Amino acid sequence: MDAHSDRRVGRPSPWWAILAALCAAGSIAAAIWAVQFQRASDRPVGEGELFVDEARSVVDRLVAMPMGRDGLGDTVRHLRNDLAIEAVAVVGPDGVIDASSAPAMEGRALESSLLARALDGGTFAAEATPLPFPVTIDGVEEWVAGDVLYQVIQPIAATNGAVLLLYDVSELLERRGRAAGIQPETVQALAAAAILGGLAMLMVLGRSLAGRRFREYEIEAGFLRTQAAQLEEHNRELELARQQAERALSLAEEKNRIRSEFVMMINHELRTPLTSLVSGAQLLQSDELPDSIASSIVADMIEDGRRLEEMIRQILDVARIENRGLWYELHDVAAIALYDQIERELPRTPVTVAEEVLALGPMVHTDPQTVAALLRSLAENARSHGARNVAVTVSDRPESLPMLEVGTRPQHALYLTVADDGPGIRPDFLPRAFEKFEKDSFSSGTGLGLYVAKLMVEAIEGSLTVSTSEAGTRMTLAIPVVTEATDGEVAA
Repeated sequence: MDAHSDRRVGRPSPWWAILAALCAAGSIAAAIWAVQFQRASDRPVGEGELFVDEARSVVDRLVAMPMGRDGLGDTVRHLRNDLAIEAVAVVGPDGVIDASSAPAMEGRALESSLLARALDGGTFAAEATPLPFPVTIDGVEEWVAGDVLYQVIQPIAATNGAVLLLYDVSELLERRGRAAGIQPETVQALAAAAILGGLAMLMVLGRSLAGRRFREYEIEAGFLRTQAAQLEEHNRELELARQQAERALSLAEEKNRIRSEFVMMINHELRTPLTSLVSGAQLLQSDELPDSIASSIVADMIEDGRRLEEMIRQILDVARIENRGLWYELHDVAAIALYDQIERELPRTPVTVAEEVLALGPMVHTDPQTVAALLRSLAENARSHGARNVAVTVSDRPESLPMLEVGTRPQHALYLTVADDGPGIRPDFLPRAFEKFEKDSFSSGTGLGLYVAKLMVEAIEGSLTVSTSEAGTRMTLAIPVVTEATDGEVAA
């Protein structure tokens, strides 16, 4: 766009067309008037219908004009001044002049036989004839006796009288000379017509140029709008690609972080029990160890082996769940059967069931094996983090104010609580406790125990709440109590 592209080009105003039309109409009207005026000026003065027109005009004005204060004489003087005629007189039906702009003519009879016959016949007549007496107008002697005047008589039908107009022949000849050629009024009218026509042409041309400029601007603006829309679409695509790249980068960085932490965890957590097992095995090769020390070494090796086995199991569980999903079966089962499954899965953990729950004997909608495996995982996780005593209690009432909850708590639930006397979970670490490979800096383990627990809780459509302090941790699992029997097999 040019240097003026920053200013908006508006649509041409309709007033341009209106003004152009008015100028064109004015030009045409002025030209027509000039032609008519010139044609009227070209007619011979003192001949033809010129005197007829003026005589009829005087009659019409006389009939239409009201009488002045001095009667008919005042009226004819007004006519003489208005029409610029040398003298105006009113002749009665008897041929006597009743009133005249020249007082000397009043009371005199028409002396011209031609004019008298025209008065009697009610027709127009005109002739040049000398005056038999001098004529004084407004105290000034205009004509002397014998001066030839051109006299025109026009009958008045309403009064049977007539109007007599007197023209000075010398004045008529002078007017005829002045009327020859193109009149100044004609030139002025034609100049006005030309100016108005030029203005109309300029306005039409200006509006045409403005319209073309407006169309060019609209085309250019439309092109720019299209380019802007395409640019905006490209920007959106670039922004979306940038966001996707940032998410991919963030995911890659997170995967790298998890991979690094996993490698570090495996390097530390697996090496420690393996070192213990190798060292114990080397010590047992010696025959010089007392039986009590050998038994203690064997017990430690068994404990480290179980610890190593649990870590490998957790890693394999996570890999299996994330790759193939967690298979489980939700169905209605008696709570007493669930208690038996839990006791078989947790042989080293005491299980206590509240008496009111035993008395009620509810039905639960869950997968007993998944619930038992979940409680076993929570108990083993507590022991791996320093708990000496772990117990499971079953009740029909939840924790009043849990510090954290994952999953969705059922409206009607049975509550299974795993309580330990470990060091507890630090409050600043608690929000991250159920994330993969997240663990406290001072704790052992893989950081997968609570992550697997969260996956199991979501699978059985329950919730898990946490309350922790320096005196220990309580994790309460809520599973749905049956209100309407339902069965189903689900894969997650």
